[in-house]
Amino acid sequence: MLKNIKLKIFTIIFIIFFICYFYNSVENVHSSAEKEKYDILADAIKRSAVQCYAIEGFYPPDITYLENEYGLIIDYNKYVISYSIFASNIMPDIEIYLK
Repeated sequence: MLKNIKLKIFTIIFIIFFICYFYNSVENVHSSAEKEKYDILADAIKRSAVQCYAIEGFYPPDITYLENEYGLIIDYNKYVISYSIFASNIMPDIEIYLK
């Protein structure tokens, strides 16, 4: 009888441990995917700005220009973009914030 109770307690503890481990693994994958999306967006914005400079001879005046002319797609429900340009021949200061 006592052995049966110990086995049940061990089984319950094992199941709780497994659920916690699985939940933690899913959260790690999710945060890694979000970080990767952020990095891809930052790289795409910078690449588009440099491509604009190489083709047209000036950095784009704003993000909207990149969206319209170079097909850049930004999820504004998820990100806030700070795009500050000093001069048309100087790389703009681009900052991306997660909402």
